[in-house]
Amino acid sequence: MVEKSATKCLRLRTWALRIIGLVLLAFLLWRAELGQLATTMREAELPLVFASVALLPPLILLKTVRWQEVLRAQSIRFQIWPAFLAYWGSLFIGLLTPGRLGEFVKALHVSRDCGIPQSRAFASVLADRLFDLYALLIVGAVAVVAISAGAGTVLAVVVTAAVVIAPLILLMDNRAFGLFKRLELVGPEKARSFSQRFFSWVGEVRDELRKLTGRRFAVAAVLTVVSYFLFFGQTYLLALALDLDVSYAEVSFVTGLGSLVTLIPISISGLGTREAVMIAYLSTMGVTHEAALGFSLLVFLTFYVGGGFIGAAAWLMKPLPLGSVRGSP
Repeated sequence: MVEKSATKCLRLRTWALRIIGLVLLAFLLWRAELGQLATTMREAELPLVFASVALLPPLILLKTVRWQEVLRAQSIRFQIWPAFLAYWGSLFIGLLTPGRLGEFVKALHVSRDCGIPQSRAFASVLADRLFDLYALLIVGAVAVVAISAGAGTVLAVVVTAAVVIAPLILLMDNRAFGLFKRLELVGPEKARSFSQRFFSWVGEVRDELRKLTGRRFAVAAVLTVVSYFLFFGQTYLLALALDLDVSYAEVSFVTGLGSLVTLIPISISGLGTREAVMIAYLSTMGVTHEAALGFSLLVFLTFYVGGGFIGAAAWLMKPLPLGSVRGSP
């Protein structure tokens, strides 16, 4: 009974945090001229919007091929079509669930289809997501540098370097990881059993991640660069559809920052937080509140709603038992 009550409180707290983003979105809509916003969205050039949506399958295919490179480095063979369906279906589940459970769905697919431990499967998913995270961090840092000077520039560079370098040190340096692993001995006796299991699992994941070296790593890095050129190209098409007076680089910067802030778990699918960042950044380029808000909402409709419908089809073609999804970490 106590355990169920604690779980319920945790879920309520999670959803309460996510309401922050929706409240922020409501505030941004309240500040906007809704008539002008509606006109902006209504006058969007649909061929450009459809072109952006049509590029979603190639984008996910690039990311799937990158994931396969990570899996091959672990000596795991996962065929392209089931991997593609698993990747896109996991994105759909990620939209519907808090805590980005879609990533665990990918790991469950690999574990079930390839008959491997979940720690090995999760390592491939983690490596795949790290490529995206590092790409967004670099683009976000450059975006901040592009509009700031002095302390703001230094802070952006220092924070980005720390976030990028610290995990690599723990991954590559045995002594640093050994010091980190000593945390399993901290805390009360009852908690140490869980800590030891957790750090044992972390060690297994780390061993798998260290296999991604040489040519496999280089190919995965190149695929990441290509996929983000395509992703930013899609958002640039959306900016053109709304007739925004911004360059490809500027759209890339604002989209990178908007994508980065959605990782903060205080919203649902990034609603509110993404819009706030995009409005703030685009305002420095003379874009109106309504136009920036319209652009952000169009990004949401294209990638989250449009991509979600295709992801739902992928999930129906390659589902997982709901019990295994609920029971994932």
